[in-house]
Amino acid sequence: MRTSGILLLIAYLGFISLGLPDAAHGINWPFVRAAFHVPTGWLGLVIAGGGIGYLISSFSVGWLLSRLGVGWLLVLSSGLVSFGLFGFYISANFTIFVLYAMVIGLGSGAIDAGLNAYAAEHFSTKHMNWLHAAFGVGATAGPIIVTSVLLHFSQHWRLAYAVIGSILLLMALVFFFSRHLWRSGQHASKTSIEEVQEDDLNITQWQALKHPIVRFQIAFFLLYTGVEVGVGQWAFTLMTETRGISIASAGTWVAVYWGALAFGRAIFGFLVERFSIDRLLGLCLLGLVLGALSFTNSMHAYFSYFGLALMGFCAAPIFPCMISQTAIRVGKRMATYAIGFQMSAAVMGAMTLPFLSGLIGEQFGLMFVSLSFFVYAAALLILFMVIIKRAN
Repeated sequence: MRTSGILLLIAYLGFISLGLPDAAHGINWPFVRAAFHVPTGWLGLVIAGGGIGYLISSFSVGWLLSRLGVGWLLVLSSGLVSFGLFGFYISANFTIFVLYAMVIGLGSGAIDAGLNAYAAEHFSTKHMNWLHAAFGVGATAGPIIVTSVLLHFSQHWRLAYAVIGSILLLMALVFFFSRHLWRSGQHASKTSIEEVQEDDLNITQWQALKHPIVRFQIAFFLLYTGVEVGVGQWAFTLMTETRGISIASAGTWVAVYWGALAFGRAIFGFLVERFSIDRLLGLCLLGLVLGALSFTNSMHAYFSYFGLALMGFCAAPIFPCMISQTAIRVGKRMATYAIGFQMSAAVMGAMTLPFLSGLIGEQFGLMFVSLSFFVYAAALLILFMVIIKRAN
């Protein structure tokens, strides 16, 4: 029991550290762009580079776990993330910067998949929810750390990445000294192989992919992460470069956005046991649309602030609740394949839609970036209504 408690604490720290780099680009981007003399929309290339690395490592995590084990996988992956962040510090040009983003993606994907795989098997559902909330804590702390460095060290964006890299290096050391605990026999698996239905093995990936609800949910997850990641990455640039909001205020409210996401997951973790999940999802998606509409309104800074806070809070339960409802909507036999498709779509959405929004902003003006998030959010609400109708 003591070993399990220590590992649970380390897992929480791991999820917090995993969230730290994710929001840093959104704060640092105006300074990175100016340093390398690249267009505003090229933030999408950084996100895409990280996403490619994430896809490679997350798809390979089963193979990696079988050869390295959880402990060494977490050590090496945290080391990769730290190495990539220090690489940002020394990057001489934008191409090198993007390559280091891929290195960070490789490490982050392995940490994320490795910790989730272990937690799903050994920790309770309650702790799974709180672990994902811990990621939001890290994503909230990231902008605060970066903004503080920018304000106190003459907008030294490279130092901001180095500070976060140092934290990840400490996390790698924690994983190193605890590497043997992850294979301890004192923490048994929650499930056994007997719980798997024989019929579940007869469904092929192609059969699952042809299921209409599976396809709709693939589109849903692609759009959702496009909104969540895109808003977090672009909000700072939009507020400072088109709305005259100060660096301190913009950085603070980007942190509020990620903080609302973490806080919301903690709150909705209790509410899903008392109310209809689909009803909560419908209300949250409507709130996401209203928040995006408010953020699109550039008449006053308070519209931006309110929109960010509302979007963060309403987005909180969408991803975990949609995952949890997958087996109910498509059946247990297809759920494993469907969830795999959804996770892949989520990564693709995080890679492509913020990039697309950046291209739209480059072509028509930055105000259209925020408008694109409103369109994505509205499409999410429509897709959800289609999924509910099909499922019933």
